[in-house]
Amino acid sequence: MSRLKMKLGIVMILSAAIVLSACGNKGGNKISDGVSSMKAVLTEVQSAVDSGDAAKAKAEAANLENAWAKFEDDVKEKSKDLYEKAETPLHVIEAGSEIEPLDKDTLTKSVTELNQVLDDINK
Repeated sequence: MSRLKMKLGIVMILSAAIVLSACGNKGGNKISDGVSSMKAVLTEVQSAVDSGDAAKAKAEAANLENAWAKFEDDVKEKSKDLYEKAETPLHVIEAGSEIEPLDKDTLTKSVTELNQVLDDINK
């Protein structure tokens, strides 16, 4: 009887471990990490815009798109509305960084808007 209880206990512990490991919020962490990464890049974009450094703005806009690509599908799955809200200022930043001289007002507005959307995504 003791061996049966021990085997049953082991099975229960292993089952609980499997269930609990499946409950991890990997998507949430991926989104949170992605938001943090994009916000760091947005700071660099804004710095380039403020200084009028078109080459740096263009490079950072590419970095921004790369950061977004890593978790955009997770955002789309979470909320199509938030996904679309993020895409708009992101595309403005990408396109605006290609134009010289930089349109500082438009780019700053889009950086601010994207930062706000990223805050909403991270909630």
